[in-house]
Amino acid sequence: MSTSLLMRPSAGMAAIVEGLKRIRSVWFNLLQTSVAAGLAWYVARDVLAHPQPFFAPIAAAVSLSTSNVLRAQRAIQMIVGVTLGIGTGALVQSLLGPGALSITVAALIALLAAVFIGQGYIGQGMMFANQTVVSSILVLALYRSGVGWERIDDALIGGGVALVFAVLLFPADPLEVVRSARIGVLATLHRVLDRTADLASGRRAPAPDWPLPAVDRVHEQLSALLQARATARQVAWTAPRRWGLRNAVQRANHQAVQLALLAGSVLQLARVVVPAVGDGADRLPQPVEAVVGDLAKAIARADSDPIAATAHVEIARGHASTLFTTAQGRLQVVIADVVQACIDDLQHMIDLRQD
Repeated sequence: MSTSLLMRPSAGMAAIVEGLKRIRSVWFNLLQTSVAAGLAWYVARDVLAHPQPFFAPIAAAVSLSTSNVLRAQRAIQMIVGVTLGIGTGALVQSLLGPGALSITVAALIALLAAVFIGQGYIGQGMMFANQTVVSSILVLALYRSGVGWERIDDALIGGGVALVFAVLLFPADPLEVVRSARIGVLATLHRVLDRTADLASGRRAPAPDWPLPAVDRVHEQLSALLQARATARQVAWTAPRRWGLRNAVQRANHQAVQLALLAGSVLQLARVVVPAVGDGADRLPQPVEAVVGDLAKAIARADSDPIAATAHVEIARGHASTLFTTAQGRLQVVIADVVQACIDDLQHMIDLRQD
């Protein structure tokens, strides 16, 4: 009981510190979003004299949000979705009038339309579909003349302000966006390899659900990397201040693709090592722990120190050679093959980092 009480203040302080770190990493994005929301309200209310322009600041805030990832895309999805939804709601209203049945029909038609035309740039994520169906319902729920056009105007104002902020004034640094996501993937892969090395050495026993949690974490980070790549391409091709980075963005994109291939190899390595541990340590080749450990060290330094990372890769390559020459049985051959794939993928990614 006393130990638990003593641990609570430190745990609470750690949570506060982590929260402050998260705020520090995005504070400028938050400031941009807040200023954009206020500016959208000013333009709609004070310049254009809209009586209740509540959606203009909402559109700006939702489009920019807390992240600098896919901001321009969200703004365009917002504008197109609102326009399509209002058109759908107005059509249903003219045919059926207001009411529960009308809302049901409008929501269904709006969702069908969003799915039908929502692919690629417009349909990515849920923003487009959500704005389409919400707008169609709002036309019927706020049944009065002109509400649809007011909402379209507000969406154009809020989305337009968001586009100005995201594309012209404060475009994200595409290389930093990709780098941040890349570091997240590398950190996760490092943890997976560390855990795999512990299992290979017998220091830990594999959990019943291993490596499912590792798979979930890796794919979560790869999803963030995919969004970062899309953001980098969009910013480099649309933001005038970032046009000079197009070639560098292409190289970073190639490296990110190679990183995704490396992630697949690392997960495959964890997948083949753990069953071998479960079947008995005598079936596991001796150099496995060493090669996994050096791969983990190389991945930890792959972004910050490619020379040191390459040195660890070469050490791992030596262990891999031993694995090939001493492999006995199908399982050991498979482990040696997967280890070699990890080494090749990691070295290729490091080489792209140095280009």
